[in-house]
Amino acid sequence: MPTITPCPTGLGVCIADVFAPAKTFTSLGHLVSVLSQNFILIAGIIFFILVLIAGFGMIQGAGSEDSKQMEKGKAMFTYAIIGFAIIFGAYWIVQIVNMITNGALGGIFQ
Repeated sequence: MPTITPCPTGLGVCIADVFAPAKTFTSLGHLVSVLSQNFILIAGIIFFILVLIAGFGMIQGAGSEDSKQMEKGKAMFTYAIIGFAIIFGAYWIVQIVNMITNGALGGIFQ
């Protein structure tokens, strides 16, 4: 059992004493920044995989002259593009808001 010491703010127990990864994050903003960067990376990887699967589906549908399979591939490709556009747009909206407010968001995504 770790030693529990009072928090410097005097408001309770330091989470870093009980949960070791909490020592690496100095604030909630830093935690959100790290998680959001990882989320964007994972979203990009998922987008790439979906585009590959949709492309193979479209090629397979065109080769076998199965219009249903080809439409399914086109729909998957469209949904992948829309999802990536939403994530990319959200990222840039946050960046623009941060720039307009002179960094009031505390350096998110840096």
